[in-house]
Amino acid sequence: MNLIFRLIRVLILSWWRPGLSPRDPSVLEFRAWPLDLDINIHMTNSRYFALMDLGRTELILRNGIAKQMFKRKWQPVVSGSTMRFKRAIKPFQRFTLKTQALYWDEKGFYLEQRFTAKGKTLALGVVKAVFVGPNGIVSPDEICRLVGTDETSPSMPDWLSGWPDMENAIEARLAV
Repeated sequence: MNLIFRLIRVLILSWWRPGLSPRDPSVLEFRAWPLDLDINIHMTNSRYFALMDLGRTELILRNGIAKQMFKRKWQPVVSGSTMRFKRAIKPFQRFTLKTQALYWDEKGFYLEQRFTAKGKTLALGVVKAVFVGPNGIVSPDEICRLVGTDETSPSMPDWLSGWPDMENAIEARLAV
């Protein structure tokens, strides 16, 4: 991870912030620094994904999954992602990253990660995140049970309903 100081900040602040349930959002505040910029003098595309890693890290620290992850030797893995950029993040601009679980199935959590500033969406990423343990993928229902919540997944949002078909098509293409 090339954002070591931001990671340290997330790790420290997550200890002081209140816990979250699996459906609660994590909200982080950032500023676009010169090293975040590309040749077009706006935040480079890859930096969005790196910051999204920090959003997911803070979420699993605050909702108790991290404790189970270390105890049971799980690893968090992104199994798929999509991103839509709407407005550029300019040098020194302050912005917010909100990370929230939308839905989960038998294998993974579908997370929305939204970049905003002054009430406007700048970019929106959707990520399917799974936890892999020594015996394979850990079901989200087991994870929820182990963190002490009996929450069930919300219904899949209509706009997300095409994701499983897309995953299956890509999986078939990978086999070629």
